[in-house]
Amino acid sequence: MSITQTRPKHVVTSAGLQELLESGWQLHVVCQKKPELKGYQWHGSWYLVAVDPSTNDWAPLITAREKAKLSRRAEGSRPMDDVSYREIKTISGLVSMVTSFGFTYVAFPTEPGTSLVLEPQLL
Repeated sequence: MSITQTRPKHVVTSAGLQELLESGWQLHVVCQKKPELKGYQWHGSWYLVAVDPSTNDWAPLITAREKAKLSRRAEGSRPMDDVSYREIKTISGLVSMVTSFGFTYVAFPTEPGTSLVLEPQLL
C-alpha cells in the first residue's frame, strides 16, 4: 500500500486512532524527514497512520485543532489533501505518542518515504 499515492477516506484524532487500533487496524510510523542529532535530541519528521489490513483503508492522525476546523466546514467542502497531519518532530515525542497507544515497544523508520508497521496484537 502506498499512502502517498491515495487520499484518506478518514482522518482521526488520538482517541479515534486508539479505537481503530483496538479494532484490529495496524499502526504505520511514516518518516518524512531523515532524523538529525541536535544536541542530545534526535529531530526529524514522522506521522502516524492507522491502516486496515483487510481493505487498505487508512486514516492519518491529525490534531484536535485540525479536526475542529474540519467540523466547522460543511461536509465535503474541504478536500482531504488540504488536511494537515499531526507531525511528530522528535524521537522523544514519537516514543511518547506510540507508548500512549499501549505499545510496549517502539520502532521507527529513519529514511524519508519509508514506514514501519506496528502490529496490533502486540498491544
